[in-house]
Amino acid sequence: MSNVIVKENHLTFGGVAYFRAHAEEVEIGSVGEKRKPLFKQNYLEVKDVIVVPGDEIIQATVVDIDFDHTSKTDLSLGATAIVEGVPVKLDGDATFEKLRMGDLKFVKFSISNNEIKRAANNSPEMLQDLHRWGKNARIVHQVFIVIDAILANQFSRNYGVKISAGIKGLEAKVGVGGSSSGTTTVQISKDTCFAYLMLKIEWDKKQDEPKIVDLDDDQWGLA
Repeated sequence: MSNVIVKENHLTFGGVAYFRAHAEEVEIGSVGEKRKPLFKQNYLEVKDVIVVPGDEIIQATVVDIDFDHTSKTDLSLGATAIVEGVPVKLDGDATFEKLRMGDLKFVKFSISNNEIKRAANNSPEMLQDLHRWGKNARIVHQVFIVIDAILANQFSRNYGVKISAGIKGLEAKVGVGGSSSGTTTVQISKDTCFAYLMLKIEWDKKQDEPKIVDLDDDQWGLA
């Protein structure tokens, strides 16, 4: 499996470049307009979020960092990590060292294009907003979160883990299937997002009312 390469303004995994600018405002299902400020990094101006119904739709992938191509400078802004189920703000040095020692891990949460398309098409008001924003309209379907290794290993095993998304963000229940006392619920709030990937929208031109027919990745570094 490919490893993550972190740079100050983006993250690369599997040949795909993810945005980092304004990541703290983003969560899976965020919608808004892509902004392209002069002399600054492109980012998503978040305006709303699509609530994705159902469970087992969101997938978690634990990935390692390529430290041959990631330096301490690249992580100088630090990160808000989930440590023992609680968001903890870490500076750049602490983030780098804890990732390098294996105390923290990157976890990618993703939802398929078809699932997010279905959720959007089932929300008429959201469709109207997205259509009104025109060519700049975007939807977020993948995010990277920094999580302590003990919890991340639960995602890696994919055993007894249930992930869902709601109005409070991502929620992970670890230990599902055992006793209720052994189940831990972890709330992954939007301010913990480290990097994200957006989708561009292709509209059905044959319909009078807005309807999404296709979604395509919009990577960092592309116009």
